[in-house]
Amino acid sequence: MSSTNRSLIALIIGILGPFSAFALQNVTADLFGSENYGTVAAFGDFNSDKQTDIFIIRGESELVIFLADLNIPYFKPKVNITKDSLPRDSIITSVVPGDYDGDSQMDVLLTTSTKEGVDTTVFIFWGKNQTLELSGRLQLNKTFIDQPLIMDFNGDMIPDIFGVLKDGSTEVCLLKNRHVEWLKALGPPVKMRIPHSNAFIDLNMDFTAALSHCHRLPTQVDRDPQRRWRDPVSHGVCT
Repeated sequence: MSSTNRSLIALIIGILGPFSAFALQNVTADLFGSENYGTVAAFGDFNSDKQTDIFIIRGESELVIFLADLNIPYFKPKVNITKDSLPRDSIITSVVPGDYDGDSQMDVLLTTSTKEGVDTTVFIFWGKNQTLELSGRLQLNKTFIDQPLIMDFNGDMIPDIFGVLKDGSTEVCLLKNRHVEWLKALGPPVKMRIPHSNAFIDLNMDFTAALSHCHRLPTQVDRDPQRRWRDPVSHGVCT
């Protein structure tokens, strides 16, 4: 059995009885029917029906959004981003659903790399009437050397994209009305850990998310990281 099939089966094992010694049953067919293959990448309410939908990657180059349904199979493939919607030889490495333009419709952010795996490119497909604008995608004009961190950097309730660029600088991409604005994210230059262990969390109980990042001092080796946290200040820049 492939790892992708195991991923789906692990997701959909149902609990039939809390007191039975044999309370688990494979309900794959009831949930997905004949479409039970792929790698589960994300969850979200794509069509705003208060039901959780499932985002599945297939063949490393295609994304299928399964929408929840009241009838068997309970998840049906309704929205696709095929490999023809991405540059040739693109490999999908992550999926982050979210509202990236503030129109109250769920968009889909994809990160991709090539077979060489050198750079990470970000694409955003805009949501529209419970589907996606495949022809109107946004491709960021800068690439990352690691997976970016998605967070609301400037407090405008719209997700922003933080990471280390190809030239080694640490920047955040702000999205305003589907327009891209890049800002320096950190005050002094730092060398981030790759792969990173960045996160956002309220560390000092001021009800504002702080950026927790992990970097290396010039004299340190990879096994001895320095952890720092910084509060966002004006214009979303951390100091």
